[in-house]
Amino acid sequence: MMRVRLLRHRPDGLLGVRMGVMDTGHWVLDMDGRPTGAAAAVILDNTLSASLRTNVDDLHWVVTTELHLNFMRRLPADGTVLEAWTRTLVGDEAGGMATGTLQGPDGIEYVQGTGWFQRVEGNTSEGPDRFEAIARQPLGDEEGASLGALLAACPAAPIMSGGRPDFTQSFLPGLGFARNDLLRNSRGALHGGALMIMAAFAAQQAMPDRTGYDLQSLRAAYLRPAFGAIASRTHVRYAGSSLRVVEVELFSDEPGSAGKAFVQATAIFRQAR
Repeated sequence: MMRVRLLRHRPDGLLGVRMGVMDTGHWVLDMDGRPTGAAAAVILDNTLSASLRTNVDDLHWVVTTELHLNFMRRLPADGTVLEAWTRTLVGDEAGGMATGTLQGPDGIEYVQGTGWFQRVEGNTSEGPDRFEAIARQPLGDEEGASLGALLAACPAAPIMSGGRPDFTQSFLPGLGFARNDLLRNSRGALHGGALMIMAAFAAQQAMPDRTGYDLQSLRAAYLRPAFGAIASRTHVRYAGSSLRVVEVELFSDEPGSAGKAFVQATAIFRQAR
């Protein structure tokens, strides 16, 4: 998934450790054909959780409850291999927090991330093995596809009822994303990193003049597991000449979901330089 390979290391204290690498290419391009740091969400979600699990005894399985990414510069799309360096900030048997950066072989940092994770039970060893097997598959038709095509982005979907009316009534229909089982995490639900990229794209597409703005930061709260096709609703909270703030909710159109959000995200954009 997104050409991410996880590495196996033991903890080395506060200095951090290289937990994974990511190949760049056409799959880091947004829906307008520009490189986007949002493509780093998958590797950072993976490696931050792996850092925590490696540093806390008996913490074998966790789910992401919050992920916050800051984007320093656009990702290269030229085949550069980027490295995720992470370290655990706090952790115990219930979960914890880790931070890290995605950087090039020359040490230039592209994305900084912080994640909160919560302990869960009932996973199996087949999940991570399946996930890593997907990343080892040879490139196929997706080699020349943009990230939006890989996520099966669709035109704006209608708003579904549900959730808090006082919060959602000002939201507009956002992008939809068709079902894609290759985007599942080790527990069978949709991967948190993939969901974060969907939120970034939905926020970006909510701005008619989006090509004049770059993603500065993205914070996502994961409320419940997500399955099947994805719909979104967006609200441009602030639209200044140099800064934009867009709120996004992702929800499922599967029967019985009642339009309840499973991801709430806030994207901040700065004027492109």
